[in-house]
Amino acid sequence: MSGSLLREYEIMQNPALGANALWAFTQGFVSRPHEELQSLTLWHLVTVLPLLYHDTSRKIILKKRESSGLRSILERDSKNSVAQNETVFNINNRIKALQDRTFRSLNLALACNLISLEEGYFFSNVSFKIPSTIPVETKNILKAAQKLGGGAGGMSDFEYLTILGVEP
Repeated sequence: MSGSLLREYEIMQNPALGANALWAFTQGFVSRPHEELQSLTLWHLVTVLPLLYHDTSRKIILKKRESSGLRSILERDSKNSVAQNETVFNINNRIKALQDRTFRSLNLALACNLISLEEGYFFSNVSFKIPSTIPVETKNILKAAQKLGGGAGGMSDFEYLTILGVEP
């Protein structure tokens, strides 16, 4: 168990990984058909790392089909119900706990022009591709980020935040 916690701690301390996860999320978000595309807000981005850096929620995101959408995260899975409830319904505490790391990662993504900010909304014109020569866990974080962004891109920010239980 302590090895797992140490690995999660090392992941959370890596702003470059966080910047790439936010970039992957943004690319997934903006990849939606133009008529479905919503505006990407800071509220979207502050939820990304708390969901992806938590092993259980990342696995749930990866397990769900993209076509089933984000709403399927709330479906009960008997193996994960306790951890799943803790992940989804404790999102506000996770956001607060990762606030500094999220903003460090976002600043890095903005400084590297992976993500851009215009008139209060975020976007990315830089194509994202998951490198083939990275550790499996890093690859899973980036895949989950892109998948989460794709699901979020078809929802209003109100719907997205309500499903996750985020209190603005």
